[in-house]
Amino acid sequence: MYHAKKRWVYPETDTTAVERLQTELNISEQLATLLIQRGHRDVEAAKAFLHVEDELTFHDPYLFEQMNKVVDRLKRAADDGEMVLIYGDYDVDGVSASAVMWHALTEIGVMAECYIPNRFTEGYGPNKEAFSWAAGEGFTLIITVDCGISGIEEATLLKELGVDLIITDHHEPKETLPDAFAIIHPHIDPSYPYDKLAGAGVALKVAHAVLGRMPEELLDLAVLGTIADLVPLDGENRLLAKLGLKALDDSKRPGILALREVCALTDGTLNEESVGFAFGPRINAAGRLDSAMPALQMLLAESVEEALELAQKLDKQNKERQDIVKTIAKEATELVEASMTDDRVLVVASERWNPGVVGIVASRLVEAYYRPVILLCHDPKTGKAKGSGRSIDGFDLFKELSQNEDILPHFGGHPAAAGMTLLSENVAELRRRLNEQAESIPDETFVARVNVDLKLDVNDVSLDLIAEIGKLAPFGMGNPSPRVVVADARLRDIRQIGRDNTHLKVQLAGDKRELDGIGFGYGHVVSEISKMANVSVMGSLQVNEWNGMRKPQLMIQDIRVDGFQVFDYRGKKNSLDELKQLPGDTTSFISFQGRDDFPLHDLDTPLKPFVVLLDLPDEEEVLADMLTEDVERIYCAFGQGGSFFEKLPTREDFRTYYVHMATCERKNLRENLIRLSIERKWSKNTIQFMHQVFSELEFLVTMEDGLPGVNPEAPKRDLTEAPCYKRRVGRVQLEERFIYASLAELKERLQSLRSNKMQEAYT
Repeated sequence: MYHAKKRWVYPETDTTAVERLQTELNISEQLATLLIQRGHRDVEAAKAFLHVEDELTFHDPYLFEQMNKVVDRLKRAADDGEMVLIYGDYDVDGVSASAVMWHALTEIGVMAECYIPNRFTEGYGPNKEAFSWAAGEGFTLIITVDCGISGIEEATLLKELGVDLIITDHHEPKETLPDAFAIIHPHIDPSYPYDKLAGAGVALKVAHAVLGRMPEELLDLAVLGTIADLVPLDGENRLLAKLGLKALDDSKRPGILALREVCALTDGTLNEESVGFAFGPRINAAGRLDSAMPALQMLLAESVEEALELAQKLDKQNKERQDIVKTIAKEATELVEASMTDDRVLVVASERWNPGVVGIVASRLVEAYYRPVILLCHDPKTGKAKGSGRSIDGFDLFKELSQNEDILPHFGGHPAAAGMTLLSENVAELRRRLNEQAESIPDETFVARVNVDLKLDVNDVSLDLIAEIGKLAPFGMGNPSPRVVVADARLRDIRQIGRDNTHLKVQLAGDKRELDGIGFGYGHVVSEISKMANVSVMGSLQVNEWNGMRKPQLMIQDIRVDGFQVFDYRGKKNSLDELKQLPGDTTSFISFQGRDDFPLHDLDTPLKPFVVLLDLPDEEEVLADMLTEDVERIYCAFGQGGSFFEKLPTREDFRTYYVHMATCERKNLRENLIRLSIERKWSKNTIQFMHQVFSELEFLVTMEDGLPGVNPEAPKRDLTEAPCYKRRVGRVQLEERFIYASLAELKERLQSLRSNKMQEAYT
């Protein structure tokens, strides 16, 4: 066996509903199943999801209760020549939302400037110093994008300073709302029909209202924040993402062209992965290491030269960010392993960390431990700790943090992610409280699980199936890329690849097709999966294009072997050294002949899941008794290193030895036996064995001089009557069946022994 890292959960499927969609929409069973699983049960809903551009339109922005008020105020600012400050956030959503808002306001004649706070000196969201500065500079209106809903004190200050505040945001609100001129927020506005917009989506709604039309020319900007901020890609977000990705791919905006250049995406079609794994990290890198303003300036750049210079700076910062993340992840893991392995919520802090990247590291720790994680950075100068948290399904991080407002003066976010600032002296107390709160959460919440969409056979996987699944794109939150399990497949090949052998490549075989699989970071499993095993592999399907050829490929996310595994170390060079590296807490080393180079298992105690057979017993039944249901793997290391059996002496060998003992002079007995053993090529073990056989048959006895001699009164008996001869014959037969068998034969014989024994146990 090889246990999967996560629990695979298969949803129940309504076969009647699947058949209905399959028939009505003329789609495959697999696509119909995926639509049902995503909640699109009836034909119209499924059709709208598949053909969102044709079936849906953007909602009227004036469905927001206060949109009229916002538009009137912004147009008055344009007419009166007021200075308006767009106050954004330093992540992709905030930067792209700021760009969308700037384009819309300047188009109607507003004198608008953008301000993005510095993560390190100002922190997230509005701050009093910045608002005071804006009032002093003559700004009479501030409009926030992707932030502001938690800025209660800041809103009060701005009102005292005589500056109007319009908040556009999508983050979780607290019980008390800021005293602002107007608030555009899909979560708290009951009249707006869709509440999952990102900050850039909310900004686009304001732009739509202000301009009196849907500004399609801004979709390439709005899609950046929508995808990067991981909002659910359903409803209006799906329409925005679908049209936005097309606009992004067609965009001639200098900032987008520059990003394509530094990301080496000048050829091919941009998709959600282009945003999530290429554009997004580089835009984010600016705000994570320094000011986010260069990222905004790049998106607003009017020339390719200016944009490219800024994009190259972001690319360099992203590489620096990657190195910093790697260092912090290592240090944070060491802290967790040292004192927090039993915690349900991991709260980890250090003075050495960069607060701009701890959110990324928190996500990695969530993946490693499947626990909510908060990473904080102590600042000795201010006595405060600043950081980010990431959570798991079933643990609402924002809600749990909200119970600790007395020690969390500044925090905000979502159920799955949050940012916060608190006094360093309260970090330990926050950790204690959150773990206490987590005690009421069901245990199963903290068991990593993954929902599997489709269970397939190798023969099911084709380019046509992948194209069919692609109709569900773009993928993201609420509409994840389908996870499939290719179940119980034969292994045609399994090997390590990559510079350091850290990656895995497998070839799975079906009756009609073969399927390649790639597992990044899974190279280590090669030593834990037998080449004779049938494997179940979980991952996502994609098309591999190479040298003009296109074929399906599975990107491996987890792997499992359900059956009993047999590993062949019989003739493997340095195999004994490799076997010594097996984990002692799960491995039993067995020797029936006795060895002093391994920590041998006491056969009177239960075996561990992994069993290493260093040699074989005399009888097959002894081996069968060991193969219990609890044994998951057998490592066969017999037949080498002195553990194999010697050849059974022939009857001629026995006759020669007996004649020698009967006829040789007593004084020359030892000397002549040495000469005879050389002539006959007998080993010491062979001589001892023949002597033992004759002794058990009473053909030889010990004489008065202490040397063996022939017993003239011994009855006539056959060699096979000697117990030790019977045992040796049994061992030789085992040798023929197990040491010289092929791996397939070896597995079949061990599996048969195990199955028969288990069947006996249940009858």
